[in-house]
Amino acid sequence: MHRIMSTMKSVLLGAAAAVIFVTIAHGQINDSVRGPASEANHFNATPAGWTQPKTPWGEPDIQATLNMMQAAGIPLERCANAFRFGGAPCDMNKVWWTEEEYKQRVETARGRGDLGRQLLEKGEFGRALLAGVTDLATPQRQTTLIFDPPNGQLPALTAEGKRRALEMGSSWALPAEDPIYEGPLDFDYWDNCRSRGMPSSMMPYRYNGGFKIWQAPGVVVFDLEMIHDARIVYTDGRPALNSAIKGYMGDSRGRWEGTTLVVETTNYKEGPPLINLAVVGSPAGNRFPVSDKLKTTERITRLNNDMWLYEIKTEDPVILTRSFTVRYPMRNDPAYEWWEYGCHEGNTIVQNYSSTDKFERDHPKPEPEQKPVQASADVANALAGRWAGKPRVPTVDYNVFLEFTKNADGTVQGKLIGTDLKTFRGRVSPKIDKPLRDLTIKDRRLNFELPNAQPWTFAGELSADGSTIVGTFNSAQGGAPVTLKKGT
Repeated sequence: MHRIMSTMKSVLLGAAAAVIFVTIAHGQINDSVRGPASEANHFNATPAGWTQPKTPWGEPDIQATLNMMQAAGIPLERCANAFRFGGAPCDMNKVWWTEEEYKQRVETARGRGDLGRQLLEKGEFGRALLAGVTDLATPQRQTTLIFDPPNGQLPALTAEGKRRALEMGSSWALPAEDPIYEGPLDFDYWDNCRSRGMPSSMMPYRYNGGFKIWQAPGVVVFDLEMIHDARIVYTDGRPALNSAIKGYMGDSRGRWEGTTLVVETTNYKEGPPLINLAVVGSPAGNRFPVSDKLKTTERITRLNNDMWLYEIKTEDPVILTRSFTVRYPMRNDPAYEWWEYGCHEGNTIVQNYSSTDKFERDHPKPEPEQKPVQASADVANALAGRWAGKPRVPTVDYNVFLEFTKNADGTVQGKLIGTDLKTFRGRVSPKIDKPLRDLTIKDRRLNFELPNAQPWTFAGELSADGSTIVGTFNSAQGGAPVTLKKGT
């Protein structure tokens, strides 16, 4: 983990010195991206006369202690934060922040202080962790991690991909879902300490973002701080393993194209999610399956003494309708604090969560009585009845069902009927039929919380003709826009 970057100033000066902007192709990075600060090198210039160092055995030297967290504030998908109802407007075509916008972000980051470190010094370790003691992101010029497709969005899943997504265990509930946690397999692979999966492991998370590169003759090792995964990449020309031999991190083979390391990985074992929710701006629910046809192609180019440019292209014809490519810069930081990631067999959190969930299902508590809400006559009449809507969750297609009742005195009450999720690890999704929490109606605007174990709130507005309610479900996972329609 690292404290606030002391090198922000040099990064900013490098960006300000840019006089040439190269329109970046959405293809692969290579040695040609070196040069003056530009879009091609993410505004990280290569000084004139700089040469790529070499190892004693003659290969390009890319060894480093890199910090993925430098890019932790960049959402995976463009405008992911704007999906929240009432969020700030966002330009879906904007690939880069302007120089002025970037300067403003640097100034804001410079003045934020290090609350986590301050709390540690006071001995308030729990609050320090919640405050982000483990990592602090550095402002970047790019608006999204995804560079291809050009719209910065994940490609659609195939029908088979969405079928598999429904069967995945997850620690995270979808809007209006009440998952059942009976044992470790009902949680995702990261939370039960098996793996973050790929390509997710090579993306910035919210903490423990250390990434060391080691080299020896004919081999490169990618050493990851999170879960202590170590990926061995052979560069000596040996063939890939037999396809019957699979692993969560796959089987990697590397080659040098000039001084750019290219790593192709196949033989992935199915199980961990393709993208983990801890990557900012990822799809809600943490249900992103992979197949054994998954292939990743990584490229690492050293730009100067401090900055490395990394990209990973992901292909899975069983799950994805097309490939996508993530790209971002990382800084070499020899002083990076590599903390222990204590994910081990004796961890009792999963066991405690499962036993608590079972107790709550065996001893259900009645929902607090919902106070009727006053609404104008036209709004109350329009709301009365059943509504259905499909939340925007890229990996799963399903509907949420609500019902509003108009009382004799003109007040309104609402409840969550449930969803049409047919199965979850072979189980039928239970009917919920519980009153909405904290329902408010102001003019035509509605706010409430869904009555689930993991809270999702809703903010939306009834249309003028009373036929739709357009809004967004929100939680710590992000936002899921939805249009509710009456009578379905």
